[in-house]
Amino acid sequence: MDAAAPGEILREGWQLRLADGGLTPELREAAVARALAAARGELGAPQRRSRHASTWQLRIGAGRIDFEIFIKLLDAPRGFDAVKQLVRGGRASHVARVTQRLSDSGFLAPPLLVYGREHATGREIIVTPRANGDGPLMTLKALGTGAIERKRAVLRALGAEIARLHRCGFVHGDLTPFNIFFVWSEPPRFVLIDHERTRRVGPIGRRRRVLRNLVQLGRFDLPGVGKTDRMRILAGYTARLERRERRRLRRRVNAMLRQRIGRDGVARVEPLTGGGTLV
Repeated sequence: MDAAAPGEILREGWQLRLADGGLTPELREAAVARALAAARGELGAPQRRSRHASTWQLRIGAGRIDFEIFIKLLDAPRGFDAVKQLVRGGRASHVARVTQRLSDSGFLAPPLLVYGREHATGREIIVTPRANGDGPLMTLKALGTGAIERKRAVLRALGAEIARLHRCGFVHGDLTPFNIFFVWSEPPRFVLIDHERTRRVGPIGRRRRVLRNLVQLGRFDLPGVGKTDRMRILAGYTARLERRERRRLRRRVNAMLRQRIGRDGVARVEPLTGGGTLV
């Protein structure tokens, strides 16, 4: 391990920052080794490929202890994205900062275990533990098969949690069912993941981004969750608004959903992807 600043290692052209995350030194080293293997292309095809990143889900072990992690390899930024990174700093560092701010505000978000940047290419990597929940919202079939009143309460709680997120000034960068993990608890809790584009936004321009979040969530189909169920998410979101504002927001969200669905169609649920709509 090359010499580096405290909490960092320099290896194979990567500058990586290590976080404790409750891991033993052996498990942290295993996480670093697997992250670098992903960067070298040695983990095979990723479980998920987006426009800008590849994601692997795997287990690491040390002795009798094993641990499930996600490795996300971010492509090198190009064009205007490269300029933005020069101004704003690296995406992995941003995820570390916003994750800490979310945690400080009482939201559930997986901590980063390892993150950093490759100097030669500008690629970045993020390693997190599996979200501490019962599964991604998009695959939680129990949501559609449990007691009706419980399911309705869960959907309203999801809307209320997103409203609280927005009241705290945060706007999620990709609010899809894949990026929300569900925790069967009383009251229900939700773990938010994938924060490369999550921002704390001031009053100017926030409303448009908030509406985009609701459209992102609304256009995906959830197993066992129908149109009326999805409307309950929006009802939970608007519960603290005055009646006139509730109606105005619902009309606006549904109009934006119809426009989005008319353009792109309804997103369907597939393994490790998203899929629905409120309308």
